[in-house]
Amino acid sequence: MSQQPVAGHPDPRPGDPRPRRSPRGMAGLVAVVLALLTAGLAVAAAWGAAPPATRPDAPPAPEAAPTPSAAAADGVGGDRPGDRPGTSAAGAVPLVAATPPPVAAASPTAPVRVVVPAQRIDVPVDPVGVAADGRMEIPPLAERGGWYRFGADPGDPAGTTVVAAHVDSVASGGTGPFVRLVDVRPGDRVEVTLADGSTRAYAVDAVTRFPKTEARWPDVFTREGPARLALVTCGGSFDRAARSYTDNVLVVATPVGA
Repeated sequence: MSQQPVAGHPDPRPGDPRPRRSPRGMAGLVAVVLALLTAGLAVAAAWGAAPPATRPDAPPAPEAAPTPSAAAADGVGGDRPGDRPGTSAAGAVPLVAATPPPVAAASPTAPVRVVVPAQRIDVPVDPVGVAADGRMEIPPLAERGGWYRFGADPGDPAGTTVVAAHVDSVASGGTGPFVRLVDVRPGDRVEVTLADGSTRAYAVDAVTRFPKTEARWPDVFTREGPARLALVTCGGSFDRAARSYTDNVLVVATPVGA
C-alpha cells in the first residue's frame, strides 16, 4: 500500500523543484550554525566539568535508604497498549524514612525463584530497588518477578520479603504467572529458591484484594515483626483512562519447617 500524504503537509518527491537560497541567505545560515557550534562547545565543556549524576538504581547510603513512595503493587500492574512497558501503574504512599544495613552484592539467601505448585506459578526473581519516581522497580517482563533488595530476604529472622510482578505486560505480549495469584488459597505451599541453591518453604496465611487507593504499604515494606513473604501484583479491572488496574492482590505467607 502506498503511503498517503499527510493533510496540510507537502508531499515532496524526487525531482520536485526546490527553491535556491540567495548568497545573502547562505551567509546568514553559516553565521547561525557557527554561533550554535560555539555555544554547544561551551555547554559540553561545562558538562564535562560537572560531577557525574547518581544512578537512580544505585544502592543508597544506609543513612538515607529508600522506601518505595508507591509500593510494589503500585508498580505491579500490567501494561496495556498505550502504556510504556515496565512502568508502574498504581497508588502512591508517603515516603517513609528507613535505615537498613548495607545490602550485600550477592546475598546467598537472596530469592531467585518463587513457585506456588498448586496454582502452577513459577517465576524467576531479580533483585530490584527504587525507580527515579519513588516507586519500586518491577521487571518489564511479566514472566519475571522483582525482589525488593532493601527489605528482608528469606534468610533474615525478621521482616517481610517482598516479591512483585506485573500481571501482564506489553513487553511480554500477554499475562504472566502472577495473573493466577488471585487464585492462591490459604494453606497453599510456596517454595522460594535462594541464591545458594537451597529452598525455603512457606504456607499461605491470607490472600487479599483491595483498591489501590486503600493500600497500606508501610505495613508490607517492613524489616520488623515476624519473618514472612509477601507476593504482590495487580487485580480488578483495567482503567484505560488511568492506564492502571483498580486493585492490588497481596498474598502473605509464613515460613514452615524452619
